Parts: sequence; C-alpha cells; structure tokens
Amino acid sequence: MSAPVIERVSARTLVEPAFFTRLSRRVATVNGLGQEEAERVTDQALAYLAASALKGPDVGAFGPSPAVDKGVHAFLEYTRQYDHFFASRGWKKVHHNPTDVPGREYEPAAVLIPRTLRGIESAGFVIDPELWAADKAECNELPCGDHG
Repeated sequence: MSAPVIERVSARTLVEPAFFTRLSRRVATVNGLGQEEAERVTDQALAYLAASALKGPDVGAFGPSPAVDKGVHAFLEYTRQYDHFFASRGWKKVHHNPTDVPGREYEPAAVLIPRTLRGIESAGFVIDPELWAADKAECNELPCGDHG
C-alpha cells in the first residue's frame, strides 16, 4: 500500500484575488520588487501564516525567511484583512514577534527554516524554495517569528 499523495495548493487561494493583487502590489512598491517576485513573496507569507496558525502547541517556533518576512510585514498593515484571515477560519491569530529580546537566544535559521517548511508542507501549501534559503539570512538569524 502506498502513501496517499497530497496535492499542495498555492496559499494565494486563502485570500480574495483582488486583495492578493493589492497586497502583492504593496509588497512590490515598499520593497522595490517586480510584481512577479512580489506575488511569490506574498504567496509564501500567506503559507507561513497559515502553517503557523495551524501548528500544534508542541511544535517549535516557525519563522519567515527575510524574503518572506517582507510579505508578512505588508499584510500586517492591512489590519482588518489580517484579522479576518485568521478569524474567518477559526484559526489562532499569529502575532508579530521581532527577535530582539535582550539576552534571549533564538534558534538559528538552519533550524527554524526547515521546521517552518515542514509545517507549510503539512498544511498542504506549495513551497517556493528560493525564497526560503536559510543561507541568505544574515548571521544565520531571522528577523521575526511566531515565538512569544
């Protein structure tokens, strides 16, 4: 007996197409990206947020790569839509937590990114590997995550 095949979907399906376009345009404008790259970043930000909302309490922290974090930050600016993203599905809201608490040690990107990617895959979303390259994180640290 073979394992079931899970067909992964694009996380852009989690929001209305018009809002996805609006959000990805904001990502492009604020970060100086082309529209195609901004759409990829936005899709992965939505996948990260969905996976973070769905993960169990015993799973360690998830965190976006520096590239994906640009999409998370843009989405946070749309507070009504951000809240609706979680509330409409009965998901716990993912809060923004910069990794800047003095004296606190955070897991390196080499640990956090693979865990996050496993969570995104488990949630059923497509991964864009180029946007998640842990080796692109400066000093192997990430800017924020879902840890408290």
